[in-house]
Amino acid sequence: MADTLWSARFAGPSMIERGKAQTVSVSIEKEGAAASVTAATFTLYNPQGVKVKDGVAATVAGGTVTGSIAGADTTEADLGRNWLVEFDVTIGGKVYTFYNDGVLCLSRLYPPIGQSDLISRHSDVVNLVATSKANLQDYIATAWADVTNRMYSDAVPFWKFRTPSALRGPLFARCFALIFRDYSTLFDSGDRYAELADRYDEAYSREFDQMRSKIDVNEDNTIDGDGVPATASIHLSSGPRRRWL
Repeated sequence: MADTLWSARFAGPSMIERGKAQTVSVSIEKEGAAASVTAATFTLYNPQGVKVKDGVAATVAGGTVTGSIAGADTTEADLGRNWLVEFDVTIGGKVYTFYNDGVLCLSRLYPPIGQSDLISRHSDVVNLVATSKANLQDYIATAWADVTNRMYSDAVPFWKFRTPSALRGPLFARCFALIFRDYSTLFDSGDRYAELADRYDEAYSREFDQMRSKIDVNEDNTIDGDGVPATASIHLSSGPRRRWL
C-alpha cells in the first residue's frame, strides 16, 4: 500500500533559544483534517549529529506533535545553525518520520505588528473581519512566516536583528496583500480588493529591498553596525558587505 502523503506543517526553521525550557512542534494533516496520531517521539541533533534528545516521548493534541527541550539541554552548546529536529510519528499503524532544520539562538524574533496596527492603517478591515474571520492573527502569522523564510533562504540570520521595527514595512505589505487577495475571492467589490492586493504585492518587494536593521553578529548583546549579510535584497548598514557563513 502506498504511503499517505501527509502535510507536515513546519512554519520555518525550528528556533531554539539556548538555555531555556521550550517546545518545538509540527502540525500534521491531510485534506484539511488533523492526523490521528497514536504515538510519537522526538529527537534533537546538534550540528555534529550528536543526539541531544534521543527518542523521547512527544505530546499529541489534535494532530499537533510537540517535543520538549529542557534549558540544561542547550546551556553549554554553541549558537548557530544546522541543528536538526526529528519527529517519528505513528499514524494508522505506520511510522512516519518528519525532519526540520533548526537554529540555536540567543533569542527569538517576534512580529512587530498586531491586529490593532493593521486596523490603524486600513480601518475597513474591522468590518471585513466581522464577516469572515474572528481576527487577523492568521494573516499576521502567515506573513511573518513568508518574510522570515525569505530571509532565511537568502542566508540572512533574522534572529540576530535588534531593530524589530525594521520588519514593519514588509510585514504590513505582506499582511495586506494576503488579506485583500483573500477578500477579493469572497466579495464582489468591483475588483477593489484585487487591486489593493496587487498594490501591496508590489509594495512588499519594495519594502523588503529597503529593509535596514542593527544586528548582534555574535549574539553577545553587542551591536555590530557593520555586519551585512551577502544578499542582493537586504543591507543592514552603510558599512562593507560581509558574507554570512
